[in-house]
Amino acid sequence: MNLRGLVLIVLAACSGGSAAVIGDNERQSSRQLTGAWDATMSLARPYPLAFNASPTRRICGTIGFVDGRAQTDNGSNYESNGVYRLDLTRLGLDWLDDNRYPVALARQPMAATPHSAAADSVTIILNPDSQERILLLGRYDAGGIDGDWTAQSARGTASGSFSLRPHRERSQTVRC
Repeated sequence: MNLRGLVLIVLAACSGGSAAVIGDNERQSSRQLTGAWDATMSLARPYPLAFNASPTRRICGTIGFVDGRAQTDNGSNYESNGVYRLDLTRLGLDWLDDNRYPVALARQPMAATPHSAAADSVTIILNPDSQERILLLGRYDAGGIDGDWTAQSARGTASGSFSLRPHRERSQTVRC
């Protein structure tokens, strides 16, 4: 499947109101990311070499995933491909104004046991092949995924927290 086809599928899922799946699968670490997620990112530490002060400390948007193997330029393998709709510039990110598709890749631990610390963890990378990758590391809980993010670029390191919840209709979506 090419990237354009993936983007069309995910955008259709995001606009159609389909919720992300968080199935327990008998307490295994293979919870599904497929579908649309309401995303919130909060800024705790901006880039030290920022061009100007970040206008906001919190943004909201959507991330959508489909199942399918993907590989980054550095050879890392991911189980879910996706796209996102987050205005990263409001947090002082996306400073290169990269006009590529807003790609998101996700993976879960390969061999986690149900009682290990990583059993319910997930890794998501926004802009995996750009000069400003954003790494989200989180854990599943009853309502979704919560964790911390880190962005690294030529301007230093920025960081904060994030949450992902199964997508809801616009009238129920959390406002930023």
